[in-house]
Amino acid sequence: MYRTPYFQYEHDDEIMSLFTSVISISSDGIYVCDRAGHALLFNESLLTISKIPVDALRDYTVDELVEKDIIPISSAGKTLKTGRQESTVIDYYGGSKAILTSTPVYNKNGEILCIISNVRDITKLNQLEKELSELSHKQSAMNEQQFFQRGGLIYSSKEMEETLELASAFAPNDAPIMILGETGVGKDILAQYIHEKSERTGQFVKVNCGAIPEHLLESELFGYVKGAFSGATSDKVGLVELANGGTLFLDEVGDMPHPQQVKLLHVLQDQTVRRIGHTKTTPVNIRVISATNADMDTLIAAKKYRSDLFYRLNVLSITIPPLRERIADVSTLLFFFLKQLEKRYSLVKRMDSSTIQALLHYAWPGNVRELKSMIERMYHMCQSQTITKDLLPDGMTGATGEKLDISLFDENNEPPSLKQAIAQFEQTYIADTLAKARTLKEAAEQLDIDISTLVRKKKRLNISSQ
Repeated sequence: MYRTPYFQYEHDDEIMSLFTSVISISSDGIYVCDRAGHALLFNESLLTISKIPVDALRDYTVDELVEKDIIPISSAGKTLKTGRQESTVIDYYGGSKAILTSTPVYNKNGEILCIISNVRDITKLNQLEKELSELSHKQSAMNEQQFFQRGGLIYSSKEMEETLELASAFAPNDAPIMILGETGVGKDILAQYIHEKSERTGQFVKVNCGAIPEHLLESELFGYVKGAFSGATSDKVGLVELANGGTLFLDEVGDMPHPQQVKLLHVLQDQTVRRIGHTKTTPVNIRVISATNADMDTLIAAKKYRSDLFYRLNVLSITIPPLRERIADVSTLLFFFLKQLEKRYSLVKRMDSSTIQALLHYAWPGNVRELKSMIERMYHMCQSQTITKDLLPDGMTGATGEKLDISLFDENNEPPSLKQAIAQFEQTYIADTLAKARTLKEAAEQLDIDISTLVRKKKRLNISSQ
């Protein structure tokens, strides 16, 4: 023990009071026994850690505590026998684990005066080490799990493997393909993959039929000649012509206005295109891939989409399963996106097990696009090296381990069809986002869709303005 010049205590009662206070406030358990093993002093922390009754500590020696099976072992008892400092790890019957270190104190004659035992609770430390080990093992397993990458598609599930095998089989021929799937599943990436696997040497030209205003879509698709209308000061090649020899990808084809459907049908039938204001047609050799998340049968039944065009586009069909139906891909994509961010910003961050479980249990209505945004959000918001569950959005109900409430019933208390349940979920989700957002632009950004798409969905789902 080192004593500084500031130590001004001279009387025994003052010194005793000081050391009693030190022992009392210690977070470690302190136990002092005499040379016969009888307790002289012990603090409240010892009682908290060991859960040994006060009477037992007062009445029994250290050896008797072991004999009566109140404690499993005693390092103080061992020190009394060996005369040396002894340390051991003890599992108290109350459930805690601690490190015991017992040190002998000798008098001037070299005889043991007392034994001072320090008891340090390592229960929480062991739990943290166990959790860290489990997390490290799980994260290592997920990081090292086998995954596949075809084009821009990352996956490990059997469902996506079957989808990609079908796409590879369709790629070499020129028949039109319609890709079906919910928003965010990667329909555009699959279309690009099919084009790259084909033998077509021309460009891959993407047209978002829902993003281009109706009055501009015709000129964008088919082009025009100089003087065709006010503002047409020069000839313009349309996107259909631009895709000659390659692939024309029509995204959100279910949103194409009816007049343009007619003209596109002629292009597919005749393999020719006529620019606006021109009298001649131009032969084109294009392979058309279309994609939609709309219910085409409903649109056709409502006379909003031409059935003959649908049959032309839907010669071959591929459906990409939603992320909630291929949970194996959630963990694969989760760590893939995390690794991308770590590489981009040269900053390694890890995700704790509760957060991983929350993400695995979420329904992902926005699919891969939503998952990617979520990982990026949490990565940038995290101020430490561990991404925790508190960084998840409050509205992410599925991330709390609860199931999404889509168990709706009609007026006859009958369960809905899958299409009805999904439509109801979409309506509720969009309506809730609109209610919380200050503007349409803000709501569209939160939903990760264009404003025009949001307006159409709002109208189609009969969502009233807030």
